[in-house]
Amino acid sequence: MNIQKFSLIALLFSALFLTSCEDEDTNTNPDNPPLLGSTLTAEMGSNLAYQVYVDLSTGEMTKVATNSWDLAIENSNKRIRTNTAKKVSAATPVEDSFVDVSSDEGLQYFYDAEDGDLDKTALAGWEESRPYILDLGIDENGNALGKIKFEIAAVNDTQVTIKFASLDGSDEQETTFDLDTDKDFTYFSFINNKSVSVAPKNWDIMLSAVTVRTGAPCAAMGPAAVPGINCDIYRLTASTVSNNYAGVSVAKDDPYAHLEVNDDPESERNQYGIEESNYDDLVLADYDKLSPSSAANAIGRSWLYILAPHSSGIFKVYDFVTYLVKDVDGNHYKLRFLAYKGGGNAENGYPTFEYSSLED
Repeated sequence: MNIQKFSLIALLFSALFLTSCEDEDTNTNPDNPPLLGSTLTAEMGSNLAYQVYVDLSTGEMTKVATNSWDLAIENSNKRIRTNTAKKVSAATPVEDSFVDVSSDEGLQYFYDAEDGDLDKTALAGWEESRPYILDLGIDENGNALGKIKFEIAAVNDTQVTIKFASLDGSDEQETTFDLDTDKDFTYFSFINNKSVSVAPKNWDIMLSAVTVRTGAPCAAMGPAAVPGINCDIYRLTASTVSNNYAGVSVAKDDPYAHLEVNDDPESERNQYGIEESNYDDLVLADYDKLSPSSAANAIGRSWLYILAPHSSGIFKVYDFVTYLVKDVDGNHYKLRFLAYKGGGNAENGYPTFEYSSLED
């Protein structure tokens, strides 16, 4: 029996024992008490080919192929997210007719904001029957998937119709699909030309790649700017996304927050380890004291940092940082990351974290 399964079983027995000893009026759901905690490894893979959704109250993990979707459409207000886990980005052409769009020359592509604000996505403020250009990003092997033009041709409370084609107008297709109103978002894949099941109904955090910009913005470099070469260089990195849409919020205890975060292996912050963690001493009252954030990147990329030289692929995991998480059910946990390497070949892309219930 592996450590993860043993930990889950032991904690479940503990939860059941404590439930039997509590007064019935104090237990809101005696038949299904929340998990007291666990140690889990999210198998994203060395190429970050999977997104892993985690329900902290059950310890259940749902692994989904990163390349399985491109757009996520909000079922209530119809705002749209793009899949930055595979570098999906969007541009708005000057043409307002689908048939007239044939090139993306001179256009700027945008990515969704990391904080999960649906008013700051690449397609924020989209309009029905207005064409947009989508860069479909890359596949699990890093190969470019190309660009398309598309428009939301029709939308109502239960269905969406999407029209799309290659930029030269070839391979035009139109698809109508039902919104998955049992969940918050409906996901669509242009590659498979259909809606797809992605996020589970209940989840608290997701281990995923995100697209981040490195280097200077091209807008600041003038004529010398060469996008993707000397400016606006975008890369993928591992991140932890909290389900802020469903009410998850996170506070952070970082005993060395005053120290600079950098890639120098010899810098002071990079010398500290789990021995300096406050994990064991943190209690429920600390959650409010530490000013919780409702941003989707409240954990984000702050738990690890790649060390120089970057070609070595060595990451520093800040295991002395503890995250205090309020999940979608209102349960409170403390969580810290222990490792980024794992799997049979001890590769990057296998983050391991432990969490336990925050007690009074």
